Order: sequence, then C-alpha cells, then structure tokens
Amino acid sequence: MKRKSCLIFSACLAAAAPAFGNGFYVPVQAPEATARGNAWLATADSAAAVYYNPAGLTQLDQAEVTVGAYAIMLGLEADLDSGATADGKDDFGVLPQIYAAMPLTDKLVAGFGLNTPFGLATDWGQNSQFRYLATETQLQLLTAWLVLGYEVTETFSIGGGIGVSHADLKLGQVINNASTGGADVLTEFNGDDEDVNYILSARWQPTEQHAVGLVYRSKSEYNLDGDYNLVGVTKLPATCDFMTPSTLGFGYAYSPCKEWTIEANIEWVNWDELNTLDLTAGGATTPISFNWESNFIYSVGATRYFDNGWNVSAGYNYIENSMPDSTFTPAVADANRHWLNAGVGRQYDGFRWNFAYQFALSDNDVSGSPGGLADGDFKSRFHGLMLNGTWQF
Repeated sequence: MKRKSCLIFSACLAAAAPAFGNGFYVPVQAPEATARGNAWLATADSAAAVYYNPAGLTQLDQAEVTVGAYAIMLGLEADLDSGATADGKDDFGVLPQIYAAMPLTDKLVAGFGLNTPFGLATDWGQNSQFRYLATETQLQLLTAWLVLGYEVTETFSIGGGIGVSHADLKLGQVINNASTGGADVLTEFNGDDEDVNYILSARWQPTEQHAVGLVYRSKSEYNLDGDYNLVGVTKLPATCDFMTPSTLGFGYAYSPCKEWTIEANIEWVNWDELNTLDLTAGGATTPISFNWESNFIYSVGATRYFDNGWNVSAGYNYIENSMPDSTFTPAVADANRHWLNAGVGRQYDGFRWNFAYQFALSDNDVSGSPGGLADGDFKSRFHGLMLNGTWQF
C-alpha cells in the first residue's frame, strides 16, 4: 500500500463522510449552493464554480480564495423483519472545501479546488444480524481540481479541467463458518489508489433575468492495492476494483429583480457503471455485486439579497434511491431521501462568509436483501453544518 500517500491524505482529510442518500456521492460542496438546496449550477458566481460549473468562473472580475468545512452527522436505525434491531454508530465527519480562482485575461479564468465529492462511513459493529454483510465500511476520497473558464461571447461561457483523486477504502465483514463447525472470522480489506477524471461545463445567460448551466463529470476507476486481513488468522496482499460514477447536471436560474434568484436543478448519477467489482486476495478472486441503478437528484431553492450585504437562502432537494433491494447492503444503506436546507451569508469589502444548515430524513422498507439478512425498515436522520470564508483580491 502507498503508505506515504495515505499519510498525506489523512492529514488533509480528518474523516470520511457518513452515508448519504445517493450511494456514496457527496453532492453538496459549498454553503452558498447548499443553502438553496444545492440548486446552483446556473448561478455559479463564486470560486466554488470550480466544482459546480467552471464556466461560471468568467463572472469573476477579481481573484478570490475560499476556505471552508462541512461538518456532518448521520444516525442509522434498523428494525428488522426477524424482530432484531440494529443501530449504526452516530458517524461524524469534517470535510474540507477549498477553492481559488484568478482571472488570467478579460475572458479566461483559472481555478483550483480541493474537496471530497465521494465518501462513506458506516459502522454497525460485529454483533448485528447483518454482520455477514457488513461491519465497518469507510471510503476516504480527496480530489484536487484544476480548471479553466472561458467567455466565448458576452452571454455564453465554457469551462473544463481535470480532477486528481486519491481513494482509500476499508471493507469489514464477518465470515460465517458455522457450516464447517468453525468460529466466525472478522475480515477487513484496506487499499488505496489514485485516478484522474475530467469536468466539462457551459453557462448561457441570454438576459439578466435568465441563466442556464450544464456540467458533466466523468467517472474514475481505481485498482485499490492493499491487504486482506482475516483477523487473528492471517493477512494477505490484496487488490480490489472500484469506481466512482459519472454525473450530468442541468440548472435554470431566474432573477426577477436584483434582490432575488430562484433556481431549479436536475442531476443524473450514472450508478449503472457500478456493477460487479473483483476483490483478489491470496490468488483467489471474490466478486462483489453492486448492480446499482442510475438515479436523479432534484433541487430547488431561492436566495434573497439585501442592500447591506446580507443574503438568506432556503431550498429543498430529493435524492432517489440507487440501490435495489436484491443487492441492498447496510454498508451504504441507501434510500430515497428528503433534504431541507437553509443558510445566510454576508459580503464585506474584500471578504464574505456563507453558512448553511441541512436536515435530511429517509425511511426505507427493504425486502429481498441477500439471504434476507437486511430485510426490514431502515431509518436515517441527518444533520449538516457548512461554513466558509472568501477573500477577494
């Protein structure tokens, strides 16, 4: 395993993200966007456009640097058809959000970003009914973005660039040896790898009142290199295939006056690309079946701007479940999820800050899971706080 890379990665990222309502995709990456339900692809008027829509960077006429963090907590509960109950540990994580943008010419703007577009952390312990499906699962992923935005005409801009990602994955599971009369064995896979993907975008604003945005991010593919540990028995060198899906988003923003912006977005996440992954240890290969389904994220929100520099936002988004019951795993515990968002911000001379709060909930009745081990009702309650500061030069 790349130990040096892991140490650098751990210093940058304090914790993985608790399970979200869209597999392990983390769509919210800036409070000014999150506060209005993450409906921001067509607005994209800060350095956070590096991730949301690089074409939007052409709206900036001065350099700016943004430093922020996302603090998240998610509680999971399961009432199983067998009569058993299980509680996931209340996972807490703090994720970085760093962006910088600098105009190079009147038409060309360069941008840099550092964020966590994918992440996961669930821990059901080693004694739950579905310990044979999953115990502790953790995905830590950090991406550095290098992008450009170019103004083609006064109303139309394009953008694009690359993302360089480091992924570190841990998979825990208990092996049932009852059929051979042996004791259960806890197994853990740990591995890491890097990959490069790309982002392409466009933004069109034909009038002051109307704007549309389009952004595509390609998938990343990893060959995670590490070890497979049969705890108390042996440790073997191991590899595991892994990928993060491509996404395609579209947004429309309407500003009836300078005090208001209302926006609606739809984003497609191509989970169909996540089929069967292979884990190889000690010369033996074990297929891991996902067979997830592509899904949509629907977002809508509004921002009210005031003359004294203050702004307030609110929004809602709905994330479809990507995981069919036939391959459901409590390691991710995906579900249809509702997110309620609100936030506030203020612009000063050369500096601004933004804050957002989220609450999300889901209730998923699972039937037909592998071996019936996870059949039952899964509930989640999610809280998130996001804060950043932006310096303008």
